[in-house]
Amino acid sequence: MAQEKLGYFSKENKVWLISILGFLISLDFFSKSWIHKNLELYESIEILNFINFTFIKNYGIAFSILNNSSLNLNIFLSALIFFICSFLFYLVFLKIDNEKKNNYQKLIYVFILAGGAGNLLDRLLYGYVVDFIDITFNPYVFNLADSYVTIGLFMYLIFSLKKSFK
Repeated sequence: MAQEKLGYFSKENKVWLISILGFLISLDFFSKSWIHKNLELYESIEILNFINFTFIKNYGIAFSILNNSSLNLNIFLSALIFFICSFLFYLVFLKIDNEKKNNYQKLIYVFILAGGAGNLLDRLLYGYVVDFIDITFNPYVFNLADSYVTIGLFMYLIFSLKKSFK
């Protein structure tokens, strides 16, 4: 039985990508909701010897750069993240072009999209991003959405290097 095609992407492939996207965003949302409801600001609980959950409000960008509520960056950052997420959504799910996209590349975009969407959701709900993963040997506190973006960018780097060596 032939797969139903939507552009160059099969319907089944899109269902998997949407399922992965939904799972990642949900996991991020529920983890942040739990932290928001169960910890006070700057409260910390030890999970493992080197990992704590510490509730931090991040008004800035990655690694708490420009983390200052008085800068009023939320509208600008929300709009920027929205446009980036919209573009990634377009690339993964809507773009019909002459070049068949590699499944790994689509997965990379889904990870980055999930991270952006997770943090955008926080900005819309709270006016800041909930960060909570505190690794004791790392000076930054982050969340699952940040991890998704980092994983996506790391996979993109590996994918790009692998392609350049062919």
